[in-house]
Amino acid sequence: MSTLPAAPKVTVLMTYYNKGPYVEEAVRSVLDSTFRDLELLVVDDASTDDGLARIRAVGDPRIRILESPVNTGRAAAANRGFEAARGEYIAVLDADDRMLPDRLERQVAFMDAHPEVGVCGGYMRAFGDHEGVMPAPLHHAQAKAGILFGMPVYYPSSMVRAAVLRRTGVRCDPQWRLPGMDHVFMARLSTHTRLANLPHVVAEYRRGDQNMRHGRDPWADRQAIVEELFSVFGFPARAGDAALLCTLEGLSPQVPTAATVRAVAHLMHRLLRWSRHTGVFDEAALKDVLLRHWHTLYHRLVQHDRAAAWAHVLRSRPIPLHRVRYLLSRLFRAG
Repeated sequence: MSTLPAAPKVTVLMTYYNKGPYVEEAVRSVLDSTFRDLELLVVDDASTDDGLARIRAVGDPRIRILESPVNTGRAAAANRGFEAARGEYIAVLDADDRMLPDRLERQVAFMDAHPEVGVCGGYMRAFGDHEGVMPAPLHHAQAKAGILFGMPVYYPSSMVRAAVLRRTGVRCDPQWRLPGMDHVFMARLSTHTRLANLPHVVAEYRRGDQNMRHGRDPWADRQAIVEELFSVFGFPARAGDAALLCTLEGLSPQVPTAATVRAVAHLMHRLLRWSRHTGVFDEAALKDVLLRHWHTLYHRLVQHDRAAAWAHVLRSRPIPLHRVRYLLSRLFRAG
């Protein structure tokens, strides 16, 4: 009777579905890690390409494959991996991305030194269709406050403390079939444990038409994610609030009207008042992230809709006099 070797320090979890052209590169990036005490757990979701054969051909005993007879979706596949992982830490890598050699070494050292942190990520570098470094907030307050607008910890860069998953029972929603499963998962984890990111690039994210978001409507997808985030944090959202937050994020396909700008300002006020009352977010961090998006929104408005830009200025506190002067000068020139 064969037995598994001793449990490794780290399980690298890779869910797999039909990414054969990229998966061997992803697998080898894990196995080339400077940190050696690991297993690579590949959860196949009933793939129909030759990817599993490519993985097996690598021939490393640290690779473990879980196969499924039916396709269940990325979230359910990830949950099977969380249940089967044997490591103290679970590091995620998507099957079309790459891990930097020192990623695990850096993250294990950080997690060992910070037992209060349940999730640790890091910067990522995009490659493929678009290139560039993707920074991330380093500390818990900023990371959690930014969840409403983006990933607080990039899923393909994340290392999760397995004990936190066991203690809380947090998993991915197996019914979620839209992009953003990982975003909601991180939000749920943030209600139970502290988040952190390393100020180093730890993984490389491949951008291209193989991405789940490719070719989809980001406006509709983001609204669905925001509605779920409101539910996760218990915010008493009203009809249209998700669209307003997405407008603040700059995703609206149309330039917002003056009425919409006033509604966005009111939503920000409600979010801050609710957070102050409940303590869900750090108040200063939430205010900072809301104001950064609010100021960015002005630059879109001033180029396209003067009435909306005026509404923005009049709802800003303190009222920015330099923007008042600028809008007045434009009004006089137009007259």
